[in-house]
Amino acid sequence: MEVVFPSPEGQAETIGQRLRRLRHERGLSQRELASPGVSYAYISRIEAGARRPSVKALRMLARKLGVSADFLETGSEIRDVEERELRIADAELGLRLDEDPDRTEAALLQLHDEAVAAGDAIAASRVSLALGLASAAAGRDAEAIERLEAGLEVSPVFPSLRPEVFATLGRAYIATSRPELAVELFERCLAELAEDAPEDVAARVRFTTYLGNALSELDELERAQSVLDAALERADEVTDPYARVRLYRSHAHLNQSRGRPLTALEYVRRALALLAVTDDLEVLAEPVGTDTRTAR
Repeated sequence: MEVVFPSPEGQAETIGQRLRRLRHERGLSQRELASPGVSYAYISRIEAGARRPSVKALRMLARKLGVSADFLETGSEIRDVEERELRIADAELGLRLDEDPDRTEAALLQLHDEAVAAGDAIAASRVSLALGLASAAAGRDAEAIERLEAGLEVSPVFPSLRPEVFATLGRAYIATSRPELAVELFERCLAELAEDAPEDVAARVRFTTYLGNALSELDELERAQSVLDAALERADEVTDPYARVRLYRSHAHLNQSRGRPLTALEYVRRALALLAVTDDLEVLAEPVGTDTRTAR
């Protein structure tokens, strides 16, 4: 879609009119703007609307005028796809910052319709996932499942790139009394990671923790213990302290469920100690005068 500017006659600005305006603004004649392969006569015909510039001519003219070829052709610095991505990213930030979630969700719904109409599957998937996360945050678990599943079906996402999507979907399955679906989901994520990113230890520990939690919800406590023990063996390889905190907490919950309160207490203490050290390091890393309560 071309972004248009009013011409002196009040009509939409054409490529030729835009070219002439930019040339005049830079104080260039048609001869001065000309280049090998793009003669002044060719430029004259473009400005008169008698010729549409080739891709090569657009690039050469844009370079001499100091603008992008996209801007010279459409009047916009970004294409529709990029403009849509910008709006989606801004809406996602709004959701994470809790900026008027109802308004943001309405904007995402509009963006979803636009993406579907434009045949932009990647954008449609991204919007569906954002809407699913918003639904989950609002406690609408069934709706979250529908939206997240739809987004993943339209354009698959790799677990290590969007772990929050799969974690949220798994929690929604558990919240709607379907922990077996959460188990299947996390097993599938671990299989994909083992095949495509075996070196990503942090992601594998993260999803192993999720799987252990789902198995606990399914009351398969022995299997959950085995899974979480396997994750614990690799905990020292994980650089993300919060992933380790989650792992220790999962061990604490499991041992509490199995009637081992002292072991549970040990893991809670380990989680709290690591969290305290992590928080202290973050405070030390903050510039003097920074309010860490709002910076995190």
